[in-house]
Amino acid sequence: MSMTSRERVLTACHREKPDRLPRDLWMEHGVVQDLQERLPGEDLVKYFRVDIRGVGGAPSRLQTDFSGYFDRPMEWDEWGRGRVWDDKRHYAEYSYPLQNAKCLTEIEDYPWPDLNEGYRYEGVAESVKRHHEQGFPVVVGLAETVFEIAWQLRSMDLLFEDMRFRPEMAAAVMDRVTERKAYAAAKFAEAGVDIVQVGDDVAMQTGLMMSRATWREWFGPRLQRVIRAAQDANPEAMIWYHSDGDITDLIPDLIDVGVEILNPLQPECMDQAWVKREYGDRLAFWAGLGVQSVLPFGTPDDVRRHVKQVMDNLGRDGGFVIGPSHVLERDIPFENILAMKEAIDEFGEY
Repeated sequence: MSMTSRERVLTACHREKPDRLPRDLWMEHGVVQDLQERLPGEDLVKYFRVDIRGVGGAPSRLQTDFSGYFDRPMEWDEWGRGRVWDDKRHYAEYSYPLQNAKCLTEIEDYPWPDLNEGYRYEGVAESVKRHHEQGFPVVVGLAETVFEIAWQLRSMDLLFEDMRFRPEMAAAVMDRVTERKAYAAAKFAEAGVDIVQVGDDVAMQTGLMMSRATWREWFGPRLQRVIRAAQDANPEAMIWYHSDGDITDLIPDLIDVGVEILNPLQPECMDQAWVKREYGDRLAFWAGLGVQSVLPFGTPDDVRRHVKQVMDNLGRDGGFVIGPSHVLERDIPFENILAMKEAIDEFGEY
């Protein structure tokens, strides 16, 4: 029997087998533009049969001027993270507004964003209801939960130095980030989102950036605070976690703090079949297709074989939402994108 997209995705996220493999798709904006030119008149979300819909909060009413934190002109976001973009506005060089902070007062007096203000979440429940009425599951992206924002404010070098030599400085930054992310998670969950997406890139392709002990001391409890805020507000909300790289060693700790869905399981550095065998009774999996290997550099036939293999590794008995392990980049040939879609169409029926 055919399912709605919401039924399909939630069935998979509860580690069961839906009618067909649900799918997600992230694309860099240049790829979107190219596909719109090559597929004129197509609604890309419908064309690729994307099963997911997302919501976000309202923009801040604050007009904070962070220019005094930088030594050159640049853009910044509401956290004050400075960016100088490349000519395609895809990659950016970061500047760190708190890198010159010398004491706790400078962190306490920093103009933190107002994500803990209720007006930021007005209208979210109505958007969620509309998507639900159309048969779609709703996700909210709160990835860059603690670690990434903290180091992009302080710099990675100084954040790790703080953790070792100035722990009160590290805690001050992380706790202010965590407080705001926990509030946001609760408000989105309260509004009825189905999946709260959290995460931080804490791994390289050779393993974790830090020891498990360090993660457990500094990041696990703060991530758990965000997760509990969401689940206290809505016990039905599911928790999705993202980290690029090889996070194999961290998976048991992620389960312990409440993660239910793991993303993206990069095939270039993780043994997907092993992860499924070892943790498939406790985790669902999301993404899996190699954007660093087969999709950009293989032939269309290679792509079809890769899609089938990833399905076999992660989705044979359900519990899997397929998609690229990161955004589709401009180096992926159009023919390979079509081969990916066609292979999912062909092999994705249970």
